[in-house]
Amino acid sequence: MPDQNEFENLLTNRNLKRTKTRILVLEVLKDSSPKTVDEIFSTLYQNHMKLSLSTVYRTCETLTEKGILSKVNLTDDGVARYEYMKSEHTHHAICLGCNKIIPIDDCPYGQFDQIMKSKYGFDVKSHHIEIYGYCQDCIRKREEKE
Repeated sequence: MPDQNEFENLLTNRNLKRTKTRILVLEVLKDSSPKTVDEIFSTLYQNHMKLSLSTVYRTCETLTEKGILSKVNLTDDGVARYEYMKSEHTHHAICLGCNKIIPIDDCPYGQFDQIMKSKYGFDVKSHHIEIYGYCQDCIRKREEKE
């Protein structure tokens, strides 16, 4: 997983200043599921970081524009979430009970893009898979009620 020096190099390679806020936001998101700006801000605030919510929002938007973060809208709440781009893309499993978002790094459509190209003449540039269901905790709670 990236450390602070790797984040600094990543920012430099994307022609961005290596600010403390950018490094902190990347550290919060590096191993987590997608988070809202409020969740990122809360995490940083808990660690006694004196940042404003608007600074965290602008930082997330800048990192998204540079392809370092991905901005996703996965749940019915309409709130954007940000995630660190570990690979080319990530898919998600979303719990219908608690809205927990589980990143899935494996892509089940590995050869699908080639099939689309050869069979339909369609050049796929990206895709997203969202799987909706219930997480283990919600399943257990439902079973306990029954």
